[in-house]
Amino acid sequence: MNVTESPTDVRGLRMRLLRLPTLTGSGLALLFWWYSLTPTLIPRSVVFQVAVSGVCAAIGYGLGTLVERAVARFAPTGRRALRHTKLAWIVVGSAWLMASLFGGRLWLQWQNGQHRLMGSPTVAWPDAVVVVTLSIVMVALLVILARAVGVATAALRTQFDRRVPSAWATGPVFVVALGLALALTGVIAFRGLTAMANSIYREENDDTSPGLVVPTSSTVSGSAGSLVSWDTLGRNGRDFVAGVTTSEEIRAFHGAGASVVEPVRVYVGVQSADSFEARTELAVRELERAGGFERKVLVVWVPTGAGWVIAEAATALEQMHRGDTAIVAVQYSVLPSLLGVFMDPGLAVESGAALINAVTARWSQLPSDRRPKLLLFAKSLGTSGLEAPFAAVDAASSIANMASRVDGALIVGAKYTNPIHRQVTGARDSGSPVWQPVFDRGRTVRFVTRDPNQPDLDTSRTGPRIVYLQHPSDPVTFWGVDALWSPPEWMDTPRGYDVPEAARWFPIVSAVQSVADLIDQLSPPPGFGHVFSTDYVNGWAEVLPPDGWTEADTEQLDRFLDTEHADDSEP
Repeated sequence: MNVTESPTDVRGLRMRLLRLPTLTGSGLALLFWWYSLTPTLIPRSVVFQVAVSGVCAAIGYGLGTLVERAVARFAPTGRRALRHTKLAWIVVGSAWLMASLFGGRLWLQWQNGQHRLMGSPTVAWPDAVVVVTLSIVMVALLVILARAVGVATAALRTQFDRRVPSAWATGPVFVVALGLALALTGVIAFRGLTAMANSIYREENDDTSPGLVVPTSSTVSGSAGSLVSWDTLGRNGRDFVAGVTTSEEIRAFHGAGASVVEPVRVYVGVQSADSFEARTELAVRELERAGGFERKVLVVWVPTGAGWVIAEAATALEQMHRGDTAIVAVQYSVLPSLLGVFMDPGLAVESGAALINAVTARWSQLPSDRRPKLLLFAKSLGTSGLEAPFAAVDAASSIANMASRVDGALIVGAKYTNPIHRQVTGARDSGSPVWQPVFDRGRTVRFVTRDPNQPDLDTSRTGPRIVYLQHPSDPVTFWGVDALWSPPEWMDTPRGYDVPEAARWFPIVSAVQSVADLIDQLSPPPGFGHVFSTDYVNGWAEVLPPDGWTEADTEQLDRFLDTEHADDSEP
């Protein structure tokens, strides 16, 4: 190896990193880049679009370069013809130029169509220029970074060959050794990141929101007579119990002379006890102390990551039933859902199953004529914990399990991988779309969306009602890992009312887009994506409305809460 070819030589290194791109890589990069501009479920900001387009084009370039090298290995003359054909370069270069000019315009058109539908601020021409320019720059940087990794690997291989006996210094051995080293490094790094994330979010969990004070009502956890200390509830637990709907707030909707009851809110934090079993046992005892088993409606609530109990959903239930309700929740992690699903896998399932089993066991001991209506609630990551105790071999068996043990359930933004949701969706009645399935004409299970054209369902109410609240544009429900190799069903016709017609599937590109959608799931306004703050009244009305409750009551309460909780955010 001469001096100019040495990886340690600055000039040689520069030549390796900044050499001209490959023809096939450039062509495939353009194809991936173009498809990355197409819309999906969530409108993409400039930052997300630059990231998506840059990553997709870099992947396309890498695949194209591998193809070109394979051709070169088996047909060297063919490679020379490919690399040195001026016409081919003119075609690819012209295609990139035209795509840059028209791609920005199409991206602007597609994105603004989604923004207008959802009622969110639109993007402008300067944004399109930034997207095109920065995404191409990002491709170049990623390609240079990949080349740098290749140079480092080659240098490592050279050192490996020099120091390892010749019998072992072979390509396969080196690859295996390098793979094992990277895997070990990855495991150590993952554990380190998990520990660091838990440490950071544990400090946040210990904080208290400004203005909160220890509640005085005996019907909530953290109060003077509570079995659960205020200091152990965690930030989200303290927000939940301190935000209980007051009698005055309930009368503000139902009227000054309305008969109301103080709602029960029971919460057990991760610091309240040392194990799932201890926390659920404490939750049941606290529920008894606060009078939760004496209310008309009792809800076992599986929170999202970090123990977040959604204020809008809890308030809607308490207002609807004039406070004659009890909610019990147990925190299982300090990490937000986006991190918890990777770093604390299984905690939601384990905690949710433990709480549901413990509460139903105590509830079943009550005389049948004194039992409250037993409901379940969960959103997002928590829905996996809600479904787990009831999952069986097929949809009918799973639904029968749930309906035999509880009086209803509100399942919001179910995860794509949830077993019962997938079973019911897969067994839906012929002709119903994946985003609004109909199962057994809606007798026990209903999928509630904001689509103005609702399906014709069985109106009789002969047993428990299990309701899935979902938006067609929710990536949590409709994106899965299989987007890598097959089109998702939400792209079938007819599409959801909030899903763009221009959305197209393309291998690998769609998977990258899905990651962006999942990260940005809470960016749309209420009623779209993974934001359900305007849907909870309708959801509870479908599950278990009070006697005499009408659609007009649902609309009136919806308007009332929209005014009262206009500034609330949703996890």
